[in-house]
Amino acid sequence: MRSELIKVDRVRSAAEAAALEAAGAGLIGVELDPDPRFADARTLTVGEAAAVRAALRRATLVAALDVAGDPAQVVRTIAAVGAGLVQPIGGAVPAPAVLAALHDVGIGVVHAGIEIAHDDDPSWVFSRYADGAALFQADVLPEYRDAWAFLRDRAPEYDEEFQIADLDELGRQRPLVVGLDFTPDNVTEIFAALPAVRGIALTLADGVRRDDVHVHTYPEALRIAQSVAGP
Repeated sequence: MRSELIKVDRVRSAAEAAALEAAGAGLIGVELDPDPRFADARTLTVGEAAAVRAALRRATLVAALDVAGDPAQVVRTIAAVGAGLVQPIGGAVPAPAVLAALHDVGIGVVHAGIEIAHDDDPSWVFSRYADGAALFQADVLPEYRDAWAFLRDRAPEYDEEFQIADLDELGRQRPLVVGLDFTPDNVTEIFAALPAVRGIALTLADGVRRDDVHVHTYPEALRIAQSVAGP
């Protein structure tokens, strides 16, 4: 990874946001509409999300919300929060009218509903999406708790498996951040192994309804971000 971009989703408070930014996070995500994958209290009101934005000094706020409604209302919500990027909940692809409204006010889109399984064909990963998004975010091998070890040690034994080189090639095709089973011990190795990928994505959760998603607690995410910056 050429630039050590750290994106942290589902930040719950100004205090969390400030600490993560200080640890090196460049993108701070807040959730304005519930994500059905999670069973916790990390969905914020517009006012709470605006308070998170006010706590940031350099990082960009990413607002995750339902984009299926009126385009003007979507734009008003994002403006009220002060977000620089919008991330559709559930991996939805915004309607053309919503995309046009976002483009008109200079708001980029993060496509974050991409899941890559161990047997996926890399050529299909971006097939749902047109070019032009600000960022793509893929959760890699979420069916494995030891996803990185599988990619590094076991996948090379099978030609048909998704490989580290496939993931890096996807990073050459689109601006990409990846979610994996990051720890303070493996994140530096992962950065080094994926030079074409823009960075890492950490999803905060205090409870989940599905096992096939990579999540971290806030303390875990903070330690991972700090380990990237080093002593």
